[in-house]
This record gives sequence, structure tokens and C-alpha cells, in this order.
Amino acid sequence: MKRSKKSPLKPWLFLAALLALAGGCAGRSLQALPEGPALELARKIHERGAGLPSLAVRGGADYTAAGRRSFFRFEALAMKPGRLFFTAFDPAGRPAFRLAVAEGRLAGLIYQSRQYAAGPATAENLANFLPLGLSPDQLTALLSGAQVRPAAAGARSVGENTEILVIPEEAPTDETAVWRLRLAGGLEQDPGRAIVLSAVRGPAARPDLTLRYQGTRDLPREDRDGAAEPFPGSLEAEWAWEGRRQRLRVVYDEVRLGPPLDPAVFALERPAGFELVELP
Repeated sequence: MKRSKKSPLKPWLFLAALLALAGGCAGRSLQALPEGPALELARKIHERGAGLPSLAVRGGADYTAAGRRSFFRFEALAMKPGRLFFTAFDPAGRPAFRLAVAEGRLAGLIYQSRQYAAGPATAENLANFLPLGLSPDQLTALLSGAQVRPAAAGARSVGENTEILVIPEEAPTDETAVWRLRLAGGLEQDPGRAIVLSAVRGPAARPDLTLRYQGTRDLPREDRDGAAEPFPGSLEAEWAWEGRRQRLRVVYDEVRLGPPLDPAVFALERPAGFELVELP
């Protein structure tokens, strides 16, 4: 598909083409336009996650890559923008590693080797602790169930559920960046009560990231006087990184939405006796 610099392809025209290829919204062309119920619902779902200022979670994680599987307990605090504090525990309940991200910098403690690592908050540096191929901001979004900001959206019914095809603002004409959100219920529903069952990025036949959400229940938003909001009890993520398939399952034992957090808790100092490792 050729594109002119003088007349770039509009996101909603790209969306209409994708809907046609996918079997789309036959007889429901209004939902492929730049404004419509699908786009409004996608916007509100994005705003719900993006508007969550902070998060505190505790639970267990099951990670599989290259035929190896590991399980660990964890605690995490997140405060937008750009702050994350994550601790993983060994089977005895002792901290195995701890990392903090703030103001574009990452610092981490590896207790067994008594090392203190510090450097820019990049996906490559985060991979020294969590080999997920994600940036700290992407990890925060994953933990909080946030969804992509849409430039255009279309929808179709899938049984009793709804699938929304979302063109993200970040890459409005890139097929590999298209998201498919599967929602419980129909298109005409309260966005604040919408339950996301899964989110898949990429072409339908070869997605590069698949997220599944289970056990959704209502939790109070502490930043909104306790107003209830649906939040998953667990999530599963599957993706490829460095040519290998990865799988992560996170089960939440405790979740607080929008708790008041002090920015000072995201600082991690180098303890005495820990070797300094400078990350690139």
C-alpha cells in the first residue's frame, strides 16, 4: 500500500480496510467511522486505566521461557508518571531482588550476589531483573490493566460479547500495532463497567502480544471516594522476545487502586557492602 506524504492515509480509512479483510462490520459501517460508539467505548476504557494515578498490588507470578518455568511472589507499587517499585521474594519469603524506577532512572538490588545496579530506565536494563522485554512504563500498564489510546475503532459482535478493533494513536497505519479488545456484553454498555476479557495486538493470524484477564471483580478507587471499578483477579500474557516465546501469569492476592503514595518510597539507595554495577 503506497502512501503520499502530502495526503497520508487516515486512520479510519485504514480501519475500514482492516474491517473488510477481517469480515468486519458488514451492515454496520457507522462503527468504522472516526466517530461512533466503538471509538467512544474504546476511549473511555483507555481513560479508565490511564486515569488511575497509583496502584499497589501483591501476588504471585508464573513465568515460562525457553522451556524453563519459574514462580515467585511479588509486591509492586506504581505511581504515574514513571514511578515503579517492585520486589520479588524467594521461596523462604526473603527479598530476592528489588528495583525502583523514578525520573527515568532505574536502581536495583540483587541480594544473593550483593549487587546494586543503576542506569537508565530502559527495557534492556529492566531485563536484568525481569526478562520480559518490556519497559518499566509498559510493565506498569500491564499490571494495571490499562488499554491502548485509540485513534479510530470499529466493532463486531462475537456471540454475546463484543470485539473492538482499535487503531492506536502511536502507530495509526501499522497493521502490526492494531489491537483487538474482547469485551463481555454488547457495544452499548457503560464504559466504567466494561469488562475486558482479552487484548490482542497484531494481525489476527499472527499476534505478537496476547493478554487475557480473568476473575474480574469490583474494587474501590481510593482516589475517587471508593467508587467501584472492575479489575481482573489475574492476567496472562504471551509474546515473543529475542526470538523466544514468553508466558507470564500474574495472580493478584491484594490490589489497591489509587492509593496515596509518597514519591520518596520509589528511591532505592545502595546498601553498605553491595557492589555497584553501572547499567548502560
